[in-house]
Amino acid sequence: MAAMLENSMTESISDISIAGAEITTIIPTFRRPSLLRRAIQSAVDQEEVNLRIEVLDNCSGDETGNVVADLARDYNRVHYHCHSKNIGAQANFEFGVRRVETPYFSILSDDDYLLPDFYRRALAGLAANPDAMFWVGMTLNVDERGTIWDARLDRWPREGMFYPPEGVLTMTGGLAPTWTGIVFRKELLDLLGFIDPETLGPADLDYTLRLGARFPFLVEKHPSAVFSINSDSFSATQPLSSFWPGWLKMFENMANLESLSASDRHKLLAALHADAQRMLFRRGVNALANGRTDFAKDASLALSESYSGYLRPWVLRSLSVGCEHIPGFFRVFRKLYAGLEKGIVNSRRELQKSFGHLLRLE
Repeated sequence: MAAMLENSMTESISDISIAGAEITTIIPTFRRPSLLRRAIQSAVDQEEVNLRIEVLDNCSGDETGNVVADLARDYNRVHYHCHSKNIGAQANFEFGVRRVETPYFSILSDDDYLLPDFYRRALAGLAANPDAMFWVGMTLNVDERGTIWDARLDRWPREGMFYPPEGVLTMTGGLAPTWTGIVFRKELLDLLGFIDPETLGPADLDYTLRLGARFPFLVEKHPSAVFSINSDSFSATQPLSSFWPGWLKMFENMANLESLSASDRHKLLAALHADAQRMLFRRGVNALANGRTDFAKDASLALSESYSGYLRPWVLRSLSVGCEHIPGFFRVFRKLYAGLEKGIVNSRRELQKSFGHLLRLE
């Protein structure tokens, strides 16, 4: 019965007129012209919305400008700005957000893309729920082969409105929504500002958590966007120092949340520290499988220095030693890891069956 009520609610919301509603798609980009074309086209294809697309080129120095110009000739909603020098990925994101003049906006990385009916459903939902400061749809995490690894929102307990502290607490346990599938009200920028630059890699997670801790938001389990898992992405190639200090700053930000009671802040921090330990261990193991023993050692050290448990850091150290010094160990370990990945993929077959037809494969 509850599921029927939720379905009825989302169906009625999607029927609300959003004529004249204006939204900006912010697309920061750097040297990914082919993928950028796909991202822009996915925004252009959104129907029944008054759309402005802002492409912010971080001084790519390649054919990126030509790709955007080609699209802009057919779609006057596409606008282009190229920096005279590379200002850094985070600064480029913020530059784009500061240019927003429409009542709503979303952020789209150049290697990600939007799915049909995203904006229409989001804007209808926000129109029907004026208390909601942002709308969250389902983002599919997809690798380069078109395999769907996760859809976090699919594992949320329900759809509908979430109020603090329920909203932010539901974002823990690896369920934080990716902002690729979020539509924000512009007024959030006046109320909370934008990302904290000191949070580095997890800046988007920190921002989403701070929003959820302070404002109500609306969740709809509609497939809305695709987040691309790339082997050459920043998070997959950079050292631990590029993001772990950002997690520590995020913990500090959560501890200072005045919108939550002391008890709720304690619950939130306990859950995030548990998430951090799992994240460090998993990324350390993944790094080892890709021959990055230095990263695994750094992850082991971070676990030892920040947490009392000894098993995870000991396992990472032991595996690192084996990969470096025991003949044949790395080959065996990598084979076992590949088998584990295959098992995970097999467990996601229902996601592939339900949403695989929506993917834009190269």
